[in-house]
Amino acid sequence: MNVKFTEIQNAAERKQVQELYSKDVPAHEKAYFHFLWWKRKRPNVSFVNIYDEDKWVGFVFFSLYKDLVYVWFFATYDTIGSKDYDSAMFAEMERLYPNHRIVVSIEAENESADNAEQSTKEKQFYEANGFRDTGYFVKRKADSFKLMLIGKSFHIEELYSVNKDVYPLIGRFIVLDLRKQIQRK
Repeated sequence: MNVKFTEIQNAAERKQVQELYSKDVPAHEKAYFHFLWWKRKRPNVSFVNIYDEDKWVGFVFFSLYKDLVYVWFFATYDTIGSKDYDSAMFAEMERLYPNHRIVVSIEAENESADNAEQSTKEKQFYEANGFRDTGYFVKRKADSFKLMLIGKSFHIEELYSVNKDVYPLIGRFIVLDLRKQIQRK
């Protein structure tokens, strides 16, 4: 497996990314695709293909803020080896940004939820790939997300700064809303 990131080059690639995004990202986590597509032009944002040699396997949308990589969304084709591609994608990210910390948000485990087994497996996957719990989680009405980290430390103010940096016009309002939702264990 030789995973690499490439720019989304043409309408056909954009279409396959959009189809996978629509299929794979849960509705309650989705942002408007065209808004993300437009954001990719910012110098601190990457919305790229994931390839294994010459085979397209998915996409990742992430942003850089100082020495922090925040992964907003990613998806790989739902195949037998998709978790291998997910692991390889994070390994490639670590290779490309060796002096950076990587943060993702994952669904918090809830033993009484319908998807309790799935969220437990998801947490185990991230831990097996070097992530650890930051102690922060986002509590929303319908769901909760915990923030996981590869690196030494993370402070929630950094997430607020990421949002302000990626969304300069509305970032302040996003942060005000996030401040109400973020909790610490």
